[in-house]
Amino acid sequence: MKKTAQKRVPKPRNAEATRAKILAAAIDEFADRGLTEARTEDIAKACGVNKRLVYYYFGSKEGLYLAALEESYAKLTELEHAIDVDHLEPKAAIAALINLKIDYYIANPHFISFLNMENLYKAKTLSKSKRINEFKTPLTQVISRILERGEKQGIFRSDIEPIDLYISICALGFMYFANQHTLKVIFNRDLMAPSMIAQRRETIIDLILSYLNPANSGTHAVRQDRGLMETLIL
Repeated sequence: MKKTAQKRVPKPRNAEATRAKILAAAIDEFADRGLTEARTEDIAKACGVNKRLVYYYFGSKEGLYLAALEESYAKLTELEHAIDVDHLEPKAAIAALINLKIDYYIANPHFISFLNMENLYKAKTLSKSKRINEFKTPLTQVISRILERGEKQGIFRSDIEPIDLYISICALGFMYFANQHTLKVIFNRDLMAPSMIAQRRETIIDLILSYLNPANSGTHAVRQDRGLMETLIL
């Protein structure tokens, strides 16, 4: 009795390029339709490969989604880590980080979609990533160096926690892009117009630098409030 030979998926000559092509198509598909509605058949068709190659490289649709999510984080992390903060004045370094974040949101709208999906499902997929520590690099290194130099120069407060600052920067930018459609309807403004984005950049930079100003530290603010109250009482 003859044994039926198992079909083998032919490995492309340029495996790295093929994998990257599948990943790029997957990022678009998942960003547009989400994990549940996205189809591996459509992803394979979009990049002109056999559907079996998708499973060959990524194991499953969920594995492909995780790889797409990680790729989106990795690209941002790489850009953040590449900022030459040691050759920038502290305030300029903070502004550069903010501008980079906004530029990334503009150039990669799929990233907003991934963040929305992951938060909707309580980071179920992201929590499975083995690259989490890699994505923390800018939080613990880049911002810490900026804050340390600013504090030594007396232009930044000494009570700033790096991750808390990073979250504040993300919040001020992310909300603008994630809610652009509802805000457009409510306020009848095109938030993606160049003039509006330029204004948002200036606003975020001003807010963050004002927060970092030593004059606005917690102790100083308490003294100001106490002085105001005493004046009102008198």
